[in-house]
Amino acid sequence: MNSPDALVPFTPRAGLCLRIIAPPDGAVNQRFYKEVGQAWNWTACAAWSTQQWTEYLNSNEVTTVVLVLNDRDIGYGELINRDGDVEILSFGLLASSIGKGLGGPSLELIARYSWTIGAVHHVWLHTCDHDHPRALPNYQRCGFELYDTKEDSVPETRPGA
Repeated sequence: MNSPDALVPFTPRAGLCLRIIAPPDGAVNQRFYKEVGQAWNWTACAAWSTQQWTEYLNSNEVTTVVLVLNDRDIGYGELINRDGDVEILSFGLLASSIGKGLGGPSLELIARYSWTIGAVHHVWLHTCDHDHPRALPNYQRCGFELYDTKEDSVPETRPGA
């Protein structure tokens, strides 16, 4: 996404908001990575300890946001600003929230917030075969443009880890 003007709003969901986790808390990321990623074969960081998560978050200046619907956690996102390019490192809903029309509005909240974390020129993310089948259409509906496609294996560790 090259401009906040490219963001396409979804129908708002009453009670849906973001909670910014500050200071970073490795236990939060550990929980959501495991719970959200379990269905999608997210294994690169599944064995990390809470301390490893905290060290990773602090050394890479990752911003974590939790999606909340009516005071109940429903998903999360991890963001990093790399010299004006904000990458959504992780985004997903808990299994109990999938299929309820929350993916689009949740992505919109995270993308909108991404444009506020420093001087931002682009917001981007990756997807792969280990993602919800509707992920890519959801990203495009939100205003993200397809930039590149590759045949790559899933990395064993995260960048900077």
